Order: sequence, then structure tokens, then C-alpha cells
Amino acid sequence: MPGLGTDAFGSRCVQAQSPERGKGDRFLKCRAQFAQKARFHFFASRLIPMAAFCFLAAAGRAESETETKPDAPKTPPIVDSISVRPGDRWTYRWIDDITGETKSYQTYTLTEIKDGAFSVAITTNPVGSGQSLSGLYVYDENWGLLDDGVWTRKVGDPITGVRLPLKIGLKWETHFTASRKNPDRESTIDTTSVVTGYEEVSFRFGPSYDAFKIETNESIATVGGGPIATLQVVLWYAPAVNRYVKRVIESRINDRLQSRAVEMLTEYRRRHED
Repeated sequence: MPGLGTDAFGSRCVQAQSPERGKGDRFLKCRAQFAQKARFHFFASRLIPMAAFCFLAAAGRAESETETKPDAPKTPPIVDSISVRPGDRWTYRWIDDITGETKSYQTYTLTEIKDGAFSVAITTNPVGSGQSLSGLYVYDENWGLLDDGVWTRKVGDPITGVRLPLKIGLKWETHFTASRKNPDRESTIDTTSVVTGYEEVSFRFGPSYDAFKIETNESIATVGGGPIATLQVVLWYAPAVNRYVKRVIESRINDRLQSRAVEMLTEYRRRHED
């Protein structure tokens, strides 16, 4: 196979030379021109990929900066009421944050507003099970949980609700008792809640929401003695859907991690929106 010094170089220059002049000026000129072209292609073959690499590297840095650049601070709206009506419903995906498994989907449907409280029908569809579970929850008008069918609370539990008017920096404490039957049990509960921010909450396969971030620490002591349970709850309340769009619940017994769950909104519908 011909190399650069034979056919690729020699044949063209041999054809260019004149029989009369032998290895004369034309051959030397041809050889010089070819050497110049060879040097050009040699450097071009290295400079072009290098330029492309530099361009891509610069583009990558710009993309990285765009992704990590913090958003401008958002201006929180004034939230002094929760505008819900019977027929509104919210569906959430429940994830075990320790195993990473989706455990269930739960739909909350507001059925009635009565005596300063929300009556909400809840339907739970466990993953991998063909049977759904249903129940009735009662919340105060701030979405604080009063009754979940097992425990009854004297005041709304703030791990599901807010405090109006809602604003960044708002802090409140709640002390109440919760009781249950079969078996009879009573617990005293102390909570501290703080509105720590207003930010965008994005979901991979869904819309984004601007939401107030509320952090709540709750201590639960069983009357008569028993282990101390604590809950650390972070929820993001979005005025656009009149409820939280995400909630992270961490449960500990005697300061030992028991569970960590994430609840994310997958669907929100208002009455007659179908």
C-alpha cells in the first residue's frame, strides 16, 4: 500500500517532472508545495478537534452555571383565607423514603364545610393491591387535623395545616391532647411551627408550584408513661391549590428513626372541572 513518501507524494511529483529536465525545478517546486500542504493538514487535523473541545467545554460550563444559578427571590402573596368548596379533591403519592418504594395513592375529597370544619372523604389505593380503603377525616379551617377516625384531637394538629394570615417568619406553638378508643389511650402533644420560606416546588412529571415552606416539630407523650415519639414535618403549602403540594414526615421513637415518608401531589381538581 503506498505511503505518504511514495505514491501520495512521489507519483504526483514524478508525473509533474519533465523528461528533458529530469529532477529539476518543477519536481522540487512540486515537492515543496506538497510538504506545505502536508504540514497544513497535520496541524488542521489537531486544531479543529481541539477547538471543538474548547467550544463544548465552554458550553458545558455555561449550562452548569444556568442549572445552579439560584432563582431570584419570589414575592409571597397575601394568604388570609383558604378558598375551598365541596367537591374539590387532591390526590397524593405516598413514598417510603427509606426504601424508595411507592406505597399508595390517596385521594382527599372535600365533602362538606360545617361548624368551622372540613369533612374530607379519603380513599387509599395501596400499590399492588386491588382493594381500596376509605375513611372520613375532619380538619379545621386551616387544614389542621381534628379527627382521622382513630384519634380525636381537641384542636387542629398543625402537621397537616397552616396558620393564617400566612407569611414568612410566622411562628406558633400548639399544645393539645389526643384520645382514642379500642384501646383507650390519651396523649399530650406539643408542637412548634415556623414558616421558613416561599419557594418553587417542582415535580419531574408534573407542574411546578410556588409554596410556603412550613417546618413543624412535634413531641407526643403517652399519658401514664411510655416511649416519647417525635415528628419532624416539612410541608409546602401552595395557595394555587389551597393545600400542601408536598410533605415530608419523619417519625422517631426515643430518638430512633422509625419511618420517613414523602407525600407528593399528583392531581388537583376543583368541583365540576371534569
